[in-house]
Amino acid sequence: MNELIPVRYEGEEPTVSGRELHAALEIETRYNDWFPRMCEYGFLEGKDFCPILSKSSGGRPGMDHAITIQMAKELCMLQRTAKGKQCRAYFISCEEAWNSPDKIMERALQIAHRRALEAERRIFGLLEENETLEIALNESIRFFTVANYNGAVKKGWTLAHCQSIGKQLTAFCRARAIQIRRCETDDDRFIAVNSYPISAWVDFMEVYKIA
Repeated sequence: MNELIPVRYEGEEPTVSGRELHAALEIETRYNDWFPRMCEYGFLEGKDFCPILSKSSGGRPGMDHAITIQMAKELCMLQRTAKGKQCRAYFISCEEAWNSPDKIMERALQIAHRRALEAERRIFGLLEENETLEIALNESIRFFTVANYNGAVKKGWTLAHCQSIGKQLTAFCRARAIQIRRCETDDDRFIAVNSYPISAWVDFMEVYKIA
């Protein structure tokens, strides 16, 4: 059967434009008056139809509705005209095509493919998040402030001793072009302190034999 009215297959079920149906049925009443009157037969917004904006040829877009095929068939019957009968037969043929085994399988494959892509995106997102956390964790583990190192290896250094160690280690790293990082501290006495790579700590302690 020739296409009387464009059917849109963009959502979970096919829909047609209320205005295009109104024109195809050759309704003389204005669409803005006709459609609300048709809704008095029990059609529900969100179930049978959804408001949309109609295409504009330059002026202000008008109100249109995306209506289900089931609602379209019932509207055709309500008109009690030859045109209504013709359009209803057309929608029945559209439904039969939509519900054919091939179309059902095609939709099932599309849904499965879409879900697989969504799952893949979620997995990649989790992997990226995990990688970011792992990098941050590794970075934090590889660098120690003097206070961190003192606590980790239980040296028992006093504050004065820690400050002395910090000055020596800073000079040691700068002389060897070893990266030093500045990091915030919970100690109110300091705004920020230096953080040194664990490899620098190992070499420094070996060279200076610090107890």
